[in-house]
Amino acid sequence: MPIDVPRGKGQFTLNKVQITLPNKCNYIEAKAEGGMEITYLGNPIYRAHLAIVVQAKPYYEHTNNKVLLTDLCIADIYLINDEYSVLKDTTSLLNQIVPSPVLSMVTGTMKTAFNLMTGSTATEASRYLQMYIGGSKQKVLDFHKPQLERHIIDLAASDDMQYSLDKTDFEESLFMSFGKEVVVEDGCIRFKF
Repeated sequence: MPIDVPRGKGQFTLNKVQITLPNKCNYIEAKAEGGMEITYLGNPIYRAHLAIVVQAKPYYEHTNNKVLLTDLCIADIYLINDEYSVLKDTTSLLNQIVPSPVLSMVTGTMKTAFNLMTGSTATEASRYLQMYIGGSKQKVLDFHKPQLERHIIDLAASDDMQYSLDKTDFEESLFMSFGKEVVVEDGCIRFKF
C-alpha cells in the first residue's frame, strides 16, 4: 500500500493478520502486522514493523446474501521494536545527496540546502524531513497514521473482505432463506434465524 511522502516514496506491506473473537465482546478483532518503509531520493530513511489492531462487527446483507464488516474501528497502531527498524537522521541524507563543496557553503537550515539542491523551494519536503532530525520513530508513525487508517478501512470495505453465501451449500442456502443476522457472542460467530 503506497504511503504519500513529499518528494519521496513510502509503502506499507501487510505481512500477516491474526483474527480473534474476544470473549464478552461483540466484535471481531484483527491484529495486522506489516512493515513500513520510506525512501527519500533513493535512500532508506525509515523502516519499521508495525501492528494495527482493527475491530469490526459482522453484518449480514440480505439483498446480496453477503457477510461483510461494519462499525470498523482502528483500535491501535503501534511500533514493534526489532532489528528491522531503521531511522536515519536526514542531515546525514543531505551529506550523501548534496555535493560536499555545496554543503560546506550552506550555513543555513535544511531548507536552504534543499533549495540549492533542487533549484526550487521545497518547504513541504523540508518540513517533512525535519521530523527525522529528532530521531523519534513514533513521531514519523504518528504523522502517517491517518494514511494507514484509510488504507485499512478501504481494505476492509473491499470485496476481498466480504463473504458471499453459496446457495449450493445446504447450510448456507438454509441461512439465505431464513437467516436474520450474523453476530459475535461469547467468542463465537453466530448465524441467527
